[in-house]
Order: sequence, then structure tokens, then C-alpha cells
Amino acid sequence: MIEPKSPSEQLLFSTLRIEAGNSVGTGFFYSVKIDDKSEIPLIITNKHVVGDNKVISFSLHEAKLKDNQSVPAGKFVKVNYKSQWVNHPNTDIDLCATPLQPLINQISGKSIYYIKLTEDLIWSNDKLDELSAVEDVLMIGYPIGLWDHVNNLPLIRRGITSTHPAIDFQGKSYGVIDIAVFPGSSGSPVLVVNEGSYGTRTGLSLGSRVIFLGVLQSGPVYNTEGEIVIKTIPTAKHALANTKVMVNLGYHIKSKEIIELGAEFKRQLNIPEPKQDTKPE
Repeated sequence: MIEPKSPSEQLLFSTLRIEAGNSVGTGFFYSVKIDDKSEIPLIITNKHVVGDNKVISFSLHEAKLKDNQSVPAGKFVKVNYKSQWVNHPNTDIDLCATPLQPLINQISGKSIYYIKLTEDLIWSNDKLDELSAVEDVLMIGYPIGLWDHVNNLPLIRRGITSTHPAIDFQGKSYGVIDIAVFPGSSGSPVLVVNEGSYGTRTGLSLGSRVIFLGVLQSGPVYNTEGEIVIKTIPTAKHALANTKVMVNLGYHIKSKEIIELGAEFKRQLNIPEPKQDTKPE
């Protein structure tokens, strides 16, 4: 098993293949910051991936210590996880979260290895203004349920932004990416990942960067009547014959909504927001 070093290698350990009833989708690990010393790790996905299923199944990487560092052990544990899901406070936003700690307690005696996406990867609109209309993006997940089941790893898809990352598409909290999306991709994190160098408005910058743009949720389909309809990405394990054609565009929920979901999670746990430092007048 690889020991992830680069951003793209680390992202291979940020997701999990969720089986919920007859559905397959993608979830990812995310950390909600409580204060400077504590955080709550979550599993986040689309509400339509979980549906009415209270129990989801997935495999986790076991961890081992190497030179006092946690690394993947090359072993996996399959779990059936029953949990309560917290929905985004806006019912129109297809996001939900569940805490990771009860799962860790459930598999006591085993250490697990995972990489959390964090709020510092989510750029404000002012920062997103610095990006170009066309940025390379990666999507991590399980299209049509495919994965490397021997190594318990997801698949990486590559595309570009179809709308500027700072703009809310049609006035809603969505962005559009030019990438092939299929059943199983629902809940996949969408990120700008540059390793080694990347272009800016003023030239070439050396170094690496990771920007968490959002979570794949839906895409337009073209039917036999010539209508374009926006559909959530299906989650059925088996392909069904139909006359709808995906046009290889994906709509992702903007990552700022993940911050709102985290805030809702803390509200339901009665965790107060950290006090802001104020300067005396």
C-alpha cells in the first residue's frame, strides 16, 4: 500500500464507498473545528445517497505506525454503521453529515487511517475571484460503483470548471464542471488540485495548492423529447435502460454550504460558536 505524500495521493484516502440499501454513492471525511484545540470528524454525503436507510456499509483502511507516523496498513475493515444524520439547514441543499467518533468506538481495538478535508481548503468568494474561469479539477469517487476493491481505493476523474468558481450558477449555490458523471459519483468532492506549479492571472506560480470547490450532486440530461432536465446523479447499483443521455456536465454544491452544514451540526449538539477577539476602542 502506498504511503500518501502528494495532495492527490492523500485524496485517495479522503473518501469512502457508501452502500445504502440498493444504492452506491460517495462520502468523504471532513473536520468541523470547535476551537483551536478540538474538532469533530464527520462523514458527509448527499441526502439522496443515504435516502431512508439508517444503516450504511463501507470499508475503512486500518492504520499502523511507521517512524511514529500513522500510515495505511494495507488491511481493511468492513463496517455496517447505524447513525443519525444531520441535514443541511436549507432543505433545498442536498447534504447531510454523521459523526465519525461513534464508528471509531464501534471498531475499538483497531486504528483507522483516513484523510480529512478541512475548512481551510474552502476559499471565500474574495479568494475565488483570484481564480480563472477555467481551472483543472479532480473529482474523487466511485462512478457506476467502480473502485479498486483489492486496495479499497476510489477512482479519480479529471475535468475543468464550466462556470467561474466565484459565481453562483443561476443565482444558486452551485458550480458547474465539465466532467463525465455517472451513478455512484453522488457525494464526490470536487477540488482544484495543482502539484508543482499552476497558472495565475499574473503568470506561473511554483508550489502546490488544493481548493475544495464543492460536492457533486446532479447533472443535466437530454431526453428523447429534446428537453434538458437537471437530475440528481442516480445511485442504483445496476444500470437501467432509459432514453436519457448525460451531457457530461456535473453540478456541484458549493463548499460554502459545507461550512453551513458544520455549523448546523454544532447547533444540534449545542456547541457554542467560538468567541471572536475584540479590540478595546
